[in-house]
Amino acid sequence: MKREESGDASHDYDHLVRVMALADAIQAREGGDLPTIWAAVAFHDIGQERERCRGGDHALIGAEMAADLLSHTVFPQQAIPAVQQAIREHRMTGGKIPTTLEGRVLYDADKIDCLGAIGIGRLFCITGRYNQKIYSSLPNDIVEPVDPLVVRQLRRRPDYSPAIEFQLLFGELPERMTTTTGKELALERYTYMKEFFQRLRQEVEGEL
Repeated sequence: MKREESGDASHDYDHLVRVMALADAIQAREGGDLPTIWAAVAFHDIGQERERCRGGDHALIGAEMAADLLSHTVFPQQAIPAVQQAIREHRMTGGKIPTTLEGRVLYDADKIDCLGAIGIGRLFCITGRYNQKIYSSLPNDIVEPVDPLVVRQLRRRPDYSPAIEFQLLFGELPERMTTTTGKELALERYTYMKEFFQRLRQEVEGEL
């Protein structure tokens, strides 16, 4: 599993461990079948490397990989479809809300790991792959709102930066959480990120 998860520092094995801890915290307050949640978390990004190399949707790829792997274990076979459903529905794109409680726990935990101090580090990992600026403001030719799939293309621009990614993708994230616990955790972390990028802009522009 580490081999499948290690191709991207923003979606590496450490990300999986953090999401697992967040999912445990959310499940403790919101409920849901814990073994199903654990399995879904464990495999939710397993298709990332294949998506990068071959294209496709890592959520759909990962759901199929998870079923194949779990079918050769002592994991309850009747629960495998629920694991697959949670994995298929965990992506941020499309605005869809997971249809099961286990899927909502995974969805929230995965998105919360995009926020806070960890989220800042992950953003710099992502833009660092393209050797982009530490800070830049939103170019005039980019008009909000921007589809998350379009953002992937924007990342290749030399005038792109983590601050732009935060502005384009993160503003509505706390409200998009699907559980009460998820909303609380996400809002606290989002506020921290917002203050960080405000401070970064002030330092870059000589205000501080």
